[in-house]
Amino acid sequence: MTARRFYVDTARTYWRWAPYLLILGAAVFIPLGLLDSVVDREFEIHSEDLDALSDLGGIALIVAFLAQAVTTLIGEVFYAGAVALALSGGERTQPPSLGSVARRLAYGRLILVDLVFGVGAAVGTILFVVPGIIFFTWFALAGPVVELEGAGVRQAFARSRRLVKGRFWTVLLVLLPITLVSEVLADGLIELIHEAIDTPVLGDWFAESASNILLSPFYAVAAVLMTMRFARADRDEPLR
Repeated sequence: MTARRFYVDTARTYWRWAPYLLILGAAVFIPLGLLDSVVDREFEIHSEDLDALSDLGGIALIVAFLAQAVTTLIGEVFYAGAVALALSGGERTQPPSLGSVARRLAYGRLILVDLVFGVGAAVGTILFVVPGIIFFTWFALAGPVVELEGAGVRQAFARSRRLVKGRFWTVLLVLLPITLVSEVLADGLIELIHEAIDTPVLGDWFAESASNILLSPFYAVAAVLMTMRFARADRDEPLR
């Protein structure tokens, strides 16, 4: 279970299930893209007023950084949970219908895990970067755990920590590069889309949605494959 093996298997799974993963991504990221574009636009409109006040200017920068970090991760854990539900029958089986996934998802727990993970990673990054990377690596598998094992929020984070124990560098060397490369590619795609669409909110919405739909499956599939294989390697109770 090397990092290289996970990269190969992630790429193969993405290729095999691409239509399903993209449609699932559209269902998750189009609404989130609209929310993200509206929030970003409102902040830009009022940023000049905030910068005029020195005390509030620093706070505004921190809030903006946190917001950017959280919205970067928002949806990733939720989407990973949905992919986990789809892959729970085995990596080589046919995925369930989108309707079945929608009915079975633990929405409340996934949203809470998503928010805690996003905020924790963002705050940890502000605190000298290293704590953010450690937090990100320890708890990156919490979303898949919710769906694969039916865990609660606290149990999902604890379970992720146990699964990562002894495999920290493998998880880090797979999920962090995927996240960073996805961000670079997303920025380039967003720039291209903005050149084609003049309307700010519409351009932001389309760009954010398209980049997440195309790139998020890599992170989600890798996280799900790790969760399933680490649990089986530890000879724990079978994943449902």
